[in-house]
Order: sequence, then C-alpha cells, then structure tokens
Amino acid sequence: MSGRDGRGPDGASGLVRESGGGGRMRAGCGLTAVFAMFAALAGAPSAWAGSWLLGFSPADTLPPGAFSAISGTGGQLSSVGDPRTTSFTPFLAHAGIRVGLADGWDIGYRLATVALPFTAVGPSLGSEIDVKHRLTPKTSPWQVALVGGVGYAYLDMQNRSRSAWSPGADLIISRQVAPKYTVFADLRYLYTFIESGQQTSGANHFQAFGPGLGVKVGLTKMVSLTPEVGVFDFQGRLTGDRADGLGVQYGAVLGFRF
Repeated sequence: MSGRDGRGPDGASGLVRESGGGGRMRAGCGLTAVFAMFAALAGAPSAWAGSWLLGFSPADTLPPGAFSAISGTGGQLSSVGDPRTTSFTPFLAHAGIRVGLADGWDIGYRLATVALPFTAVGPSLGSEIDVKHRLTPKTSPWQVALVGGVGYAYLDMQNRSRSAWSPGADLIISRQVAPKYTVFADLRYLYTFIESGQQTSGANHFQAFGPGLGVKVGLTKMVSLTPEVGVFDFQGRLTGDRADGLGVQYGAVLGFRF
C-alpha cells in the first residue's frame, strides 16, 4: 500500500527545517490536497481489481504516533496475451495516509485507480491497507523493511459485480545519499483473485512480480517529492483466456508529514 513514508526531519529523511508559520500553512495545504484527492477517487467508478505495484517510499518507518499523507498520479503500460494486446493508461490518481504504530512499525491505507492488463476490465478504483516493519536499526545507513498488505473491492465484469482480493508483499532497501535525497529499490509481489461465480475456482486471477526504483526528495521540513518506476512480470487469466506479459508503472507523489 502504500503511501509508505519515512522518518522525521531529524532522522534520515533529510528534510530541511522551516519557520513554524510556514510549516503549518504548508501542512494545511497538504491536508487539503490529500482530502481533495480522496474525494475525487471516491467519486470515481467503483470497479476495481489489483493494486498499485509502486510503494513510493523508502524502508524507514514513522515514529509512534506520527502521521503522514501522500497525493499524486502515475500511469501503466502493459503488453500481454497471445497475440499481444497493448494497453496504456497515462493517469492513475493515488492518495494515502500513514500512522506510526511503534518503533520500526507503521500502518497505511491508500486509494488508487489501477488498470488491469485485460481489455475487458478498464481503469478502476481500489483500496489497500498494509503494515511495514523496519528490519534494520534506525541509525543504520542502509535501511531494509518488509511490507505486507491486502486490497479489496468490487469490479464490474461481464455485466456482473464480482469481489476481488489482492494480498501482496514488498521488500524495500534504501539509503540516504545526500541530506535531502534518499534512493530506494523494492521487490514487489501481488496476487489478485477475482470471484468466479459458477466458473471453476481460480478461473479469473492476476499476479505481478518485479522491481521498482525511486528517490525521495525533501523539499521542506514537511513536504517531499517521490518519483518511482517499476517493471513487472504479469501473469493472469480472465474467463479462461491467458494474459501473460510485461507491464511498466511510473508515478510521483507529494508527501506531507504532520
């Protein structure tokens, strides 16, 4: 899931300090932007399957009780099936929130429009909840974390509403390379099971596996910009038709720390 965010301005995130008044104003603008994105996503069509494969976050975790949010967009290019079918969705809105639970643990929730590589299922709306656990000491120059999560929603397929579950896992490695720059790489796996009704169990499903690479840039004490790109192996089946191939996701989010 996640709009996963990192450590505070005095830790390894490298965000610069600013005056209290300016920080509060930017925090208010950040909340407004995130709430606006949530409202826009909530008003989108409620068909959904899959999840963002990009995490938009280094491996570090929020301190207990800290709160962060992200808002941004991205896209997906996929080429699957035999013969090959290419689909391109240039704009996929994305928004999420995150809360620190304990030292090395935080939890997040996000909404995102996602395109499956099936011509019968267009861009759709989904939600995901995940938990991240930092495996390395907070002061380590290299940070490693594991993330586990699950998404759920409905999708409209063949004039029927079907449930879809999407469990997934993510391994993240990151390092701060300059006061305001943290680079990270992640390895992501996602499996989406689409309710099949009267069909054979497992007739409709989708799975993706692959790496992502991104950088978190501290713009101010409370605001960051995180672009990321990933390449994924897609395997799936929709009503018995195979849809295996490759997919590329790209995106960027603004992060707000409160």
